Amino acid sequence: HGTGTSLGDPIEVEGLTRAWREFTSRTQFCAIGSVKSNIGHLEPAAGLAGVVKVLLALDREQIPPTLHVNRPNDHIRFEESPFYVADQVVAWPRVAGSPRRGAVSAFGMGGVNAHVILEEPPLAAPRGPLPPRPHLVRVSAASEDAVRQLAAAYAEVFAASDDDRRTADLCHTANVGRSLLDYQSAVTGPTGPALAEQLRAVTDGRLPVARVDAALATDAPPAAPDGPPDAWHEALADLARRGHPGIDWAALSAPGSRIVALPTYPFARGRYWHTRSAEATAAAPPPTVPQPAAAASPDAPAAAAAPEALCTRWRATAPRTGGSAYGVTVRVVAADRATEGVVSAALSAQGADIAAPGAPARALVVVAAAPTSAAAEPDLRGFWEQLREVTAALPSQAKVVWVEHRSAPVDEADRALLDPEAAARAFTVRAAAAEHRFAVAALDLDAGDPAETRARQIAAEFAALRPGVNTAVAYRRGIRYAPEQVPAAPGPATPLDGDGYHLVTGGLGAIGRRLVAHLVRGGARNVGIVGRSPADPGAEEFLAQMRLHAEVDYLRCDVADAAALTDAAASFGRRWGRLLGVVHCSGGVNPFGSLRRRPWSEAARVTAPKVAGSRNVVRLARAQGAGHVALVSSIAGALPHAGRGLVDYALANAYQLALAEQSGDDGTTVTAHAWPNWVGIGMEADDSVAAGHSITLDQALTGFTAHLRTGGGVVFPGTAAPDSVPPPAPTTAPPTTAPPTTAPAAQAPAASAPAASAATAPAAPRSTPATRPAAEPAPAPAAAAGLAYTLVRDAFVDVLGEDPGDCPLPDLGLDSLVIVDLTNAIERLGGITVDPSLVMRARTMADLAARLPGPAGTPPAAPQEAAGPGTPDAPPPAPDAGGQPAAPAPDLGALLRPLLVHGQQQGH
Repeated sequence: HGTGTSLGDPIEVEGLTRAWREFTSRTQFCAIGSVKSNIGHLEPAAGLAGVVKVLLALDREQIPPTLHVNRPNDHIRFEESPFYVADQVVAWPRVAGSPRRGAVSAFGMGGVNAHVILEEPPLAAPRGPLPPRPHLVRVSAASEDAVRQLAAAYAEVFAASDDDRRTADLCHTANVGRSLLDYQSAVTGPTGPALAEQLRAVTDGRLPVARVDAALATDAPPAAPDGPPDAWHEALADLARRGHPGIDWAALSAPGSRIVALPTYPFARGRYWHTRSAEATAAAPPPTVPQPAAAASPDAPAAAAAPEALCTRWRATAPRTGGSAYGVTVRVVAADRATEGVVSAALSAQGADIAAPGAPARALVVVAAAPTSAAAEPDLRGFWEQLREVTAALPSQAKVVWVEHRSAPVDEADRALLDPEAAARAFTVRAAAAEHRFAVAALDLDAGDPAETRARQIAAEFAALRPGVNTAVAYRRGIRYAPEQVPAAPGPATPLDGDGYHLVTGGLGAIGRRLVAHLVRGGARNVGIVGRSPADPGAEEFLAQMRLHAEVDYLRCDVADAAALTDAAASFGRRWGRLLGVVHCSGGVNPFGSLRRRPWSEAARVTAPKVAGSRNVVRLARAQGAGHVALVSSIAGALPHAGRGLVDYALANAYQLALAEQSGDDGTTVTAHAWPNWVGIGMEADDSVAAGHSITLDQALTGFTAHLRTGGGVVFPGTAAPDSVPPPAPTTAPPTTAPPTTAPAAQAPAASAPAASAATAPAAPRSTPATRPAAEPAPAPAAAAGLAYTLVRDAFVDVLGEDPGDCPLPDLGLDSLVIVDLTNAIERLGGITVDPSLVMRARTMADLAARLPGPAGTPPAAPQEAAGPGTPDAPPPAPDAGGQPAAPAPDLGALLRPLLVHGQQQGH
């Protein structure tokens, strides 16, 4: 073990000597040493480090020295023991007939107590050359991306293998020495380089990756033919690429094959340290980005009913008066010290306490610098990291005032100066506040006003900010403005059958295909489609269908690459002439997860096609004189509560909506459509959002046509999805002593209620009151099951920071403390009592949702029966015999947690 302690080492050497003296009286013939002097003490892993040291010594035939041994311990008499200290490199060659052995002791405070003896393996028997033969290689991983990464790593090794025997060993290792996981692919070839080329085809998408389908196990793979095995191997590879799990891979290994070095599993680089507070939640609405779907026929009839469409207008409101910030500790962050000082002084005049550097604060005021030019390339990395730090540092129910300049188009003069990056930042702060339940006011101030005037405006808004409020405010020439949603008038009719071509980015996604078919059905003669992914067989079938009605072509192109997009447009232009218009559908979404857990490297994958990509398509359209650009966006960029769990997606879509609001007189109309969930198309929607924000395909296509050239941001709030119910009430209500104050946008006419500020609960369908009457019937079983799943999913995101999806819960490595945290989260979010054993027995989140007691997570049939504590409908606790309200009973999780913590401390 060799810790270097004055008493521990002598005791260890004495124990070893006594054990060895039963078999030998020889002295100083066995080297002894410790790896701790080389790498330090690894606590519970110290023994594993010793094992690695012995294995390397056996392989290299050398015993490495123990460093810094200038004088042995005076309490150890090595000359009387079988051991000597290896204080320099000692040769350790193989000796015929006598295998080398090494022993590792691990007796540490980490709980590992073991003495392990390692013996070298026998020399491998020589093998003769392997006759030429075809090879088959399986690549298996837990996700499609991991399969493609692993195939790339394999390709590098196989490309360097020009020996049939080594290639056979590599195939044997991949097929037999690696576990079969959820996704797989396979390739075949006669040589290592040939296999490498096929593996690269898997990497770049030219060969498919399939999810392993256990149902196919009953289909027997083809038997080995009597003739050459090439066709048989190709058939087996095709089966593997279709998800067949029943192939006998060991039977495919060449005789005498051995396990050799091969790249190991490409683990995902995500970080999963739990950093969320107990109160923070991250409800996750569904993405509305397109996903692959079946081809749409251009002959399908279009619906005539136009969906409701809204746009944002700013109206003057009464100035903020009253309110106090007395006793609130606030941190002020500004671009310069002068602004920070004047804002701090104004907040102090309202009674706030300004936090000293490094001291905790319960509120935050951030004043961003005024942008120098709206034409500058956006750089959102620094903002994203700052926002992550803000959300991690602030406590639950904190107050945030975020100040931007030129982020709100209050009038036409503002549109010319609008900075989409500043507008996107302001909205993203609101989405982050909705996710973490902060009260927030996003202010846009007039940079021409004196600093003292702006500071007083900031202090007034801060003092008036109440729990639960999520609002946007602008000041111009001393006048306060608030946004409201008004009906958007349809744009001018846009003929699609002119000479030239239409460009559709991301046109092979689910929504992109519908819009391509819609353009063709509307008379478009030529349509150029670009996207990042190769066209799969389903996409080729869709393109073939479209080519029956128009000239349609597809080119691979990353819209975030301006030069590549220009080249693709030039290629289409040489064939079809001028560019008539652009429909920008490109985009992607990350899994549901907390902003605090999402680094910029992940967020950038979502923002790139919608920020840089949108700028590129607008520049291209204006440079080539196109009549219109339609940016396919999402309500996640317009409604703060729709961005919870997808704050990076909210940022990307908010940028698109702001970019469309910039005025331009160059003849190109830019419109951003903020779509809700398209029913039955793309990713399945979350019940709580789809209940109030869904739209049918016919409605969407009608709205797309009517507002193709409206200009600016157009929000389609949608209506209740079929078979859906209104979303549950917020799980946190404002204090009863201070009634909730809604944002100005929520005071708009009833027609604009669905697009109200997220200060209120997510908008319910217009035909349904926000608060259910006591006599309302319970929701349908399907809806209740859907909302129970949403409750469970929100609890997992709250505790783990990630949505496990359909991953088996035993694979998540949940320990007893995490199970209690999950139980507490479900009880808190759903207002129910949950037995922790349900979480332990459940196989998946869906299974856990099905096991929950009662109508978990559903709107109550009667508030007195089902309303959870902390919801607006929850009745007060019944008084006890003394007339005082009874204290709420502790939940089961709260009772169990101390026991579990105590048990872990005791080593149970």
